[in-house]
Amino acid sequence: MGVMTKDAGADKAQTAMDVGEMQMDAAQAQGGQPAEDVRAGEHAHEGHAAHHHGHEGHHHDKPMTPEEVVSSLLVLGQVALNAGDYESAVEAYASVLQLEQNEVALYNLASFRARGLGVPQDYVEAARLFHQAELLGNERAGMLCAKCMFDYLHEGMDEKTPANLYASMAVFVSRVYPEATDPKQEVSRGLTAIANTLISKGERDQAQKVLRAAEF
Repeated sequence: MGVMTKDAGADKAQTAMDVGEMQMDAAQAQGGQPAEDVRAGEHAHEGHAAHHHGHEGHHHDKPMTPEEVVSSLLVLGQVALNAGDYESAVEAYASVLQLEQNEVALYNLASFRARGLGVPQDYVEAARLFHQAELLGNERAGMLCAKCMFDYLHEGMDEKTPANLYASMAVFVSRVYPEATDPKQEVSRGLTAIANTLISKGERDQAQKVLRAAEF
Protein backbone atom coordinates (compact mmCIF):
# COMPACT_ATOMS: atom_id res chain seq x y z
CA MET A 1 0.00 0.00 0.00
CA GLY A 2 1.33 3.38 -0.93
CA VAL A 3 2.65 6.21 1.17
CA MET A 4 2.36 9.97 1.05
CA THR A 5 4.89 12.74 1.25
CA LYS A 6 4.28 15.90 3.23
CA ASP A 7 2.38 17.94 0.64
CA ALA A 8 -1.04 16.29 0.34
CA GLY A 9 -1.94 18.61 -2.54
CA ALA A 10 -0.06 16.26 -4.88
CA ASP A 11 0.69 12.66 -4.12
CA LYS A 12 2.55 9.55 -5.10
CA ALA A 13 1.31 6.28 -3.69
CA GLN A 14 1.10 2.70 -4.81
CA THR A 15 -1.00 0.02 -3.23
CA ALA A 16 -0.20 -3.67 -3.38
CA MET A 17 -3.69 -4.70 -2.30
CA ASP A 18 -6.64 -5.93 -4.37
CA VAL A 19 -7.93 -2.49 -5.21
CA GLY A 20 -5.02 -2.38 -7.67
CA GLU A 21 -2.23 0.11 -8.23
CA MET A 22 -3.16 3.55 -6.89
CA GLN A 23 -0.90 6.49 -7.60
CA MET A 24 -0.64 9.58 -5.42
CA ASP A 25 1.61 12.43 -6.53
CA ALA A 26 3.11 14.25 -3.58
CA ALA A 27 5.62 17.03 -3.31
CA GLN A 28 8.82 16.30 -1.43
CA ALA A 29 8.42 16.95 2.28
CA GLN A 30 10.21 20.09 3.37
CA GLY A 31 12.33 20.07 6.50
CA GLY A 32 12.03 22.44 9.42
CA GLN A 33 14.31 25.43 9.56
CA PRO A 34 17.56 24.85 11.46
CA ALA A 35 17.82 26.52 14.79
CA GLU A 36 19.13 30.03 14.37
CA ASP A 37 22.71 30.58 15.40
CA VAL A 38 23.10 33.90 17.17
CA ARG A 39 26.67 35.09 17.34
CA ALA A 40 27.90 37.72 19.73
CA GLY A 41 28.52 41.04 18.01
CA GLU A 42 31.61 43.12 18.48
CA HIS A 43 31.35 46.83 19.17
CA ALA A 44 34.48 48.95 18.83
CA HIS A 45 34.42 51.72 21.39
CA GLU A 46 37.87 53.12 22.05
CA GLY A 47 39.44 49.75 21.26
CA HIS A 48 37.18 47.81 23.65
CA ALA A 49 35.34 44.70 22.19
CA ALA A 50 31.93 44.27 23.79
CA HIS A 51 30.61 40.73 23.69
CA HIS A 52 26.95 39.97 22.92
CA HIS A 53 25.28 38.77 26.14
CA GLY A 54 28.71 39.07 27.73
CA HIS A 55 30.22 35.91 26.24
CA GLU A 56 32.43 36.04 23.16
CA GLY A 57 31.71 33.24 20.72
CA HIS A 58 28.76 31.99 22.79
CA HIS A 59 25.92 30.66 20.60
CA HIS A 60 22.23 30.76 21.49
CA ASP A 61 20.03 28.23 19.71
CA LYS A 62 16.51 29.33 19.00
CA PRO A 63 14.09 26.55 20.02
CA MET A 64 12.25 24.92 17.15
CA THR A 65 8.55 25.61 16.95
CA PRO A 66 6.15 22.63 17.05
CA GLU A 67 5.53 23.14 13.34
CA GLU A 68 9.26 22.93 12.62
CA VAL A 69 9.58 19.78 14.71
CA VAL A 70 6.73 18.14 12.79
CA SER A 71 8.25 19.20 9.47
CA SER A 72 11.63 17.77 10.44
CA LEU A 73 10.09 14.49 11.59
CA LEU A 74 8.22 14.17 8.29
CA VAL A 75 11.51 14.61 6.44
CA LEU A 76 13.16 11.97 8.65
CA GLY A 77 10.28 9.61 7.91
CA GLN A 78 10.59 10.20 4.18
CA VAL A 79 14.36 9.69 4.23
CA ALA A 80 13.95 6.42 6.16
CA LEU A 81 11.21 5.32 3.78
CA ASN A 82 13.36 6.04 0.73
CA ALA A 83 16.12 3.94 2.31
CA GLY A 84 13.76 1.06 3.02
CA ASP A 85 14.21 1.54 6.77
CA TYR A 86 10.55 1.04 7.66
CA GLU A 87 11.11 0.75 11.41
CA SER A 88 12.72 4.18 11.54
CA ALA A 89 10.00 5.58 9.29
CA VAL A 90 7.35 4.20 11.64
CA GLU A 91 9.12 5.79 14.61
CA ALA A 92 9.30 9.19 12.90
CA TYR A 93 5.65 9.22 11.81
CA ALA A 94 4.49 7.96 15.21
CA SER A 95 6.40 10.84 16.81
CA VAL A 96 4.53 13.26 14.56
CA LEU A 97 1.21 11.90 15.83
CA GLN A 98 2.31 12.56 19.39
CA LEU A 99 2.38 16.23 18.42
CA GLU A 100 -0.60 16.55 16.09
CA GLN A 101 -3.11 14.69 13.95
CA ASN A 102 -1.23 14.77 10.67
CA GLU A 103 -2.66 13.42 7.41
CA VAL A 104 0.68 12.28 5.98
CA ALA A 105 1.76 10.50 9.16
CA LEU A 106 -1.64 8.82 9.56
CA TYR A 107 -1.75 7.69 5.93
CA ASN A 108 1.78 6.31 5.91
CA LEU A 109 1.47 4.51 9.24
CA ALA A 110 -1.79 3.00 7.99
CA SER A 111 -0.01 1.81 4.85
CA PHE A 112 2.75 0.21 6.90
CA ARG A 113 0.19 -1.52 9.14
CA ALA A 114 -1.77 -2.85 6.18
CA ARG A 115 1.36 -4.29 4.58
CA GLY A 116 3.26 -5.31 7.72
CA LEU A 117 6.22 -3.02 6.99
CA GLY A 118 8.19 -2.15 10.11
CA VAL A 119 5.27 -3.23 12.28
CA PRO A 120 3.10 -6.37 12.52
CA GLN A 121 0.33 -6.48 9.94
CA ASP A 122 -2.96 -5.36 11.45
CA TYR A 123 -5.87 -4.56 9.14
CA VAL A 124 -8.01 -3.12 11.93
CA GLU A 125 -5.33 -0.70 13.13
CA ALA A 126 -4.57 0.20 9.51
CA ALA A 127 -8.25 0.95 8.95
CA ARG A 128 -8.39 3.08 12.09
CA LEU A 129 -5.46 5.19 10.91
CA PHE A 130 -6.85 5.48 7.37
CA HIS A 131 -10.18 6.60 8.83
CA GLN A 132 -8.44 9.31 10.86
CA ALA A 133 -6.69 10.49 7.68
CA GLU A 134 -10.06 10.46 5.91
CA LEU A 135 -11.50 12.72 8.62
CA LEU A 136 -8.74 15.18 7.74
CA GLY A 137 -9.95 15.24 4.14
CA ASN A 138 -8.10 12.38 2.44
CA GLU A 139 -10.74 10.62 0.34
CA ARG A 140 -8.32 7.94 -0.87
CA ALA A 141 -7.68 6.98 2.75
CA GLY A 142 -11.41 6.33 3.07
CA MET A 143 -11.27 3.90 0.16
CA LEU A 144 -8.33 2.07 1.70
CA CYS A 145 -10.10 1.93 5.06
CA ALA A 146 -12.91 0.05 3.33
CA LYS A 147 -10.34 -2.22 1.66
CA CYS A 148 -8.80 -3.05 5.03
CA MET A 149 -12.27 -3.86 6.35
CA PHE A 150 -12.77 -6.34 3.52
CA ASP A 151 -9.35 -7.96 3.99
CA TYR A 152 -9.92 -8.24 7.74
CA LEU A 153 -13.27 -10.02 7.36
CA HIS A 154 -12.17 -12.08 4.36
CA GLU A 155 -9.24 -13.70 6.20
CA GLY A 156 -10.20 -17.26 7.12
CA MET A 157 -13.77 -16.68 5.99
CA ASP A 158 -14.25 -20.34 5.07
CA GLU A 159 -14.00 -21.29 8.74
CA LYS A 160 -16.11 -18.42 10.06
CA THR A 161 -19.78 -18.72 10.90
CA PRO A 162 -22.23 -15.82 10.45
CA ALA A 163 -21.98 -15.26 14.21
CA ASN A 164 -18.17 -15.10 13.96
CA LEU A 165 -18.42 -12.60 11.12
CA TYR A 166 -20.82 -10.40 13.06
CA ALA A 167 -18.56 -10.46 16.13
CA SER A 168 -15.50 -9.59 14.02
CA MET A 169 -17.30 -6.68 12.39
CA ALA A 170 -18.46 -5.43 15.80
CA VAL A 171 -14.82 -5.34 16.95
CA PHE A 172 -13.83 -3.53 13.76
CA VAL A 173 -16.51 -0.87 14.20
CA SER A 174 -15.67 -0.28 17.87
CA ARG A 175 -11.99 0.31 17.05
CA VAL A 176 -12.26 2.14 13.74
CA TYR A 177 -15.45 4.18 14.19
CA PRO A 178 -15.64 5.02 17.90
CA GLU A 179 -17.66 8.10 16.96
CA ALA A 180 -20.48 5.99 15.47
CA THR A 181 -23.79 6.89 17.10
CA ASP A 182 -25.40 3.57 16.10
CA PRO A 183 -22.68 0.86 16.13
CA LYS A 184 -25.13 -1.92 15.30
CA GLN A 185 -26.26 -0.11 12.17
CA GLU A 186 -22.61 0.48 11.25
CA VAL A 187 -21.91 -3.25 11.63
CA SER A 188 -24.83 -4.10 9.37
CA ARG A 189 -23.76 -1.53 6.80
CA GLY A 190 -20.20 -2.86 6.76
CA LEU A 191 -21.30 -6.48 6.37
CA THR A 192 -23.63 -5.54 3.52
CA ALA A 193 -20.82 -3.69 1.74
CA ILE A 194 -18.56 -6.74 2.09
CA ALA A 195 -21.30 -9.01 0.75
CA ASN A 196 -21.69 -6.79 -2.31
CA THR A 197 -17.93 -6.91 -2.91
CA LEU A 198 -17.98 -10.70 -2.65
CA ILE A 199 -20.82 -10.88 -5.17
CA SER A 200 -18.82 -8.71 -7.58
CA LYS A 201 -15.95 -11.16 -7.19
CA GLY A 202 -18.18 -14.13 -7.90
CA GLU A 203 -17.99 -15.47 -4.33
CA ARG A 204 -21.74 -15.84 -3.92
CA ASP A 205 -21.69 -18.53 -1.23
CA GLN A 206 -19.49 -16.36 0.97
CA ALA A 207 -21.67 -13.36 0.24
CA GLN A 208 -24.76 -15.24 1.44
CA LYS A 209 -23.00 -16.12 4.69
CA VAL A 210 -22.07 -12.47 5.24
CA LEU A 211 -25.63 -11.36 4.52
CA ARG A 212 -26.88 -13.79 7.14
CA ALA A 213 -24.43 -12.22 9.57
CA ALA A 214 -25.85 -8.78 8.73
CA GLU A 215 -29.26 -9.97 9.93
CA PHE A 216 -28.10 -10.53 13.50
